[in-house]
Amino acid sequence: MKALQSLKSKMQEDYNSIFDFEKYAIEDNLKKEIIENEAIIFRNFRSMSDSMFKVCKALYENSLKLKADGSFMEWYGGIGLSKDKVSELLRRYELYMHFGDKKEWVTSLSVRAIKMLSNKEIAINIIYDAAELQLTTTEEIKIFLDARMNENKTIDIVPIETNTNFLQKEVKCVNYKNFEKLEKSLNKMDSKQLHAAERELEVLEKYLKELRKNISERNKEFENKDNLKLVGVADDTAE
Repeated sequence: MKALQSLKSKMQEDYNSIFDFEKYAIEDNLKKEIIENEAIIFRNFRSMSDSMFKVCKALYENSLKLKADGSFMEWYGGIGLSKDKVSELLRRYELYMHFGDKKEWVTSLSVRAIKMLSNKEIAINIIYDAAELQLTTTEEIKIFLDARMNENKTIDIVPIETNTNFLQKEVKCVNYKNFEKLEKSLNKMDSKQLHAAERELEVLEKYLKELRKNISERNKEFENKDNLKLVGVADDTAE
């Protein structure tokens, strides 16, 4: 019994929940139980992701072996798979091959989401961005794809010009006019339009979070370069 309790405690220590328990004033004893169950879900979902990946991979390999003589359709029909299911699994495997480090994300995608992301008209870099943002619901993915594939709906990015003048004005990277337009039109929106706007902002928040992460990593690169320069100067001075 003690060993089981120890294992549960270890699971809780190793797994960190990102849920905001304080927001809902959830008590510590209940919080502990929720995190334990969340850890179980997470670990078993990872195992399920591996199983789904193996199913898709096996199906893909057999499709290569059997399509040559035209027996693939008869084979998968014989094991109870429909044409639509096979199509979905093969499309899912294509995403697995592109995103081997994001198996859980690929597994979590619905059939409709798989169809949307495996559309041949969508550039691979856009799908990579969706994967980085961990977009999972079809509504999130639709909003994101509409924005990325229709530049009139995206936030305008203003190119930064290099200027050697030290008194140059601060250059802004984002044009805020779209946000100002949205703010002015809020009072004219009905409930459905407000919900759509809210969902778009949620996707944007994920995008901004990823951008902040990239900026932070880029800043660290500059810091490391500066540190190397300081070390070099110190070595020269010591000599």
